[in-house]
Amino acid sequence: MNKARIFISIAGFCDPMLNFTVKSAIEKARFPDRLRFGIVDQSISSSESSLPAEMGQVAYLHVHPHHSRGVSWARALAMTLYLEEDYFLQIDSHTCFDRNWDVTLIDTLETISRISKSSKVIVSTRPFGFELQPDGNVRKKRFTACTLKLVPKSNVIRLSDPVVLFACENSNEMIDIPGFQISAAFLFTRGYFVEEIPYDPYMYFHGEEQNVSIRAFTHGWDIWHPNRLPLYHLYKKRSGGEPPLHWDKAFDDERVEKWHSMRVRANERLGELLNGSLGRAYSTGTTRTIKQYLELGSFTIQSSS
Repeated sequence: MNKARIFISIAGFCDPMLNFTVKSAIEKARFPDRLRFGIVDQSISSSESSLPAEMGQVAYLHVHPHHSRGVSWARALAMTLYLEEDYFLQIDSHTCFDRNWDVTLIDTLETISRISKSSKVIVSTRPFGFELQPDGNVRKKRFTACTLKLVPKSNVIRLSDPVVLFACENSNEMIDIPGFQISAAFLFTRGYFVEEIPYDPYMYFHGEEQNVSIRAFTHGWDIWHPNRLPLYHLYKKRSGGEPPLHWDKAFDDERVEKWHSMRVRANERLGELLNGSLGRAYSTGTTRTIKQYLELGSFTIQSSS
């Protein structure tokens, strides 16, 4: 591994689990000194001084929730904190890890690269969940040893409303399998991915993963769903007592541009990406075509609603 470094991108929104996530990553890594965090903390007050990391190990930006423009915007900011680390890991701010997760992820990526004869590999899927017990212990909810894959709920993409929702399903296979959709909650790849596929800050929430997947594919990156998945995600139930969301009324009322406007713009950009008219920095690549991506996912485009 030759002292390979990992840049960990975390965008949190009023999330009390941020420190927990950083602590878990450090404590469970085999080589914690090779980790560097890029954190965009969208919260009422800064938590920089309480982060459980060494000085110089964290690049931290604090943004008041009123000024936040959504998760894609925050992830785009986090990417600007990258300093040419060997690997890039994007996670949510409510994540916990298995022991030696860093070695597992690097070994998985390098094994897939060697077998597929491609250096441009992305390891990504929706993580298993976890829960915090009343005593503070973690209960991991790994329900299968098989690989989790992302499957579209519809194979029709309407340019008027181009977002396609994906389900996470049991593949019933015990191997790494190729895919065509990333999960923003867990994405591991080469560090230079940041320079080739910078996050589009004008995306909002739904459609974020489609945007990255399409752009990565057309730039020659291959998406793989790993069998070994050494991290877990705290899924929100919205049953009360949980951290707020970006579009919650209390925050949105204080913003000049409302979340609905941001969502409309993001949908328009995703449609422009798909029809090839987004001729800007966040457009498709030239290694592969949109048509090839649509064929890979068995998608058809419907130009009218």
